[in-house]
Amino acid sequence: MKRSTKSIALAAGLVVGSFSAAWAEEITVSAWGGFFEETLRDVIYPGFTAETGIDVRSIAQPADQAWLTQLTNAARAKQAPADLSLVADEVLARGQGIGLWAKLDAAAMPGTQNLKDEYIKSDDDGVYAVGALSWYTTFVTNTTFQAEAPESWAEMWTTDWDGKLGMNSAANSGLMEATAVTFFGGYDIMETRDGLEQVIAKIAELKPQVNLWYRDEGQFQQGLEAGEFNAGLYYHDVTMLSALDGNAVQSNFPKEGGIRSDAYWVVPRDSENAVAAQKFIDYMSRPAVQAEMARNLGIFPIVPRDTTDLTDEEFSSVGSDIAPITVQSHIHLREGDWLSDKYLEMISQ
Repeated sequence: MKRSTKSIALAAGLVVGSFSAAWAEEITVSAWGGFFEETLRDVIYPGFTAETGIDVRSIAQPADQAWLTQLTNAARAKQAPADLSLVADEVLARGQGIGLWAKLDAAAMPGTQNLKDEYIKSDDDGVYAVGALSWYTTFVTNTTFQAEAPESWAEMWTTDWDGKLGMNSAANSGLMEATAVTFFGGYDIMETRDGLEQVIAKIAELKPQVNLWYRDEGQFQQGLEAGEFNAGLYYHDVTMLSALDGNAVQSNFPKEGGIRSDAYWVVPRDSENAVAAQKFIDYMSRPAVQAEMARNLGIFPIVPRDTTDLTDEEFSSVGSDIAPITVQSHIHLREGDWLSDKYLEMISQ
């Protein structure tokens, strides 16, 4: 999952119970670079250190695939460049599929009971990942072109956007899922290749309106703010910050839901500090910490809203109560290059 500051960490799967009960005085935590990693380091991690005495060495990760490759190679050498790292859905599944994650002791992380059930990932051998945060991609618009917020994803197809739509060029951006939910009644159509081709054909109807299929998120953001684009698919939190800076942009949650993406904490198999890492996960799972991350980073908390002290304004700035559309990572993984090639073929024709 690429997002100006989003990426991954990996290694390979062993049970935490085999580690010493004494925890380290320092752990290394990798996270998406730039503002995100800097804010975690300067604002969020110090609370953990003050409470536990465990220092956090924070490092920035490169892009997802590069970090995945780097840490997979490290795992072959029985090394762990980080004791903990953030992984998005697809990388979580890829790593789990080849045994890259250490098993975690749920009893050592009571704070994780605060999380919604879907954020505790386990298999027959136990827990291997714990939710860290979520973020939304939404239907964003330039309010100079259209002041009224669109109510449905369908308006991407039915409104004349003056040929100035901007779309992410990745098949797993969430547009396929939003299209499936809006026009085909849900995700079931995506379970077959014939169905996937129908969804891609529907997205192809947008092509006369799209003047940018972007890989560089910054390019789309700058164009939206400048009025070069009138609408598109983009990050809710970044758009909200842009609006606060006085730009004529708006993030809209259609009635079908915004597109929610999730990230998880994982412990590489070869980490020597897994017990301390579990203490870190426990701390980061608290509603108060989730609320602070929402305020400082714009992430969507993965604990029930009523367990936080976020105001209505603070909550709406990072997400929505509308049931989300979720990227069907298992389909993107299963169909792999075939789906990616079909999507890019549609764009290029």
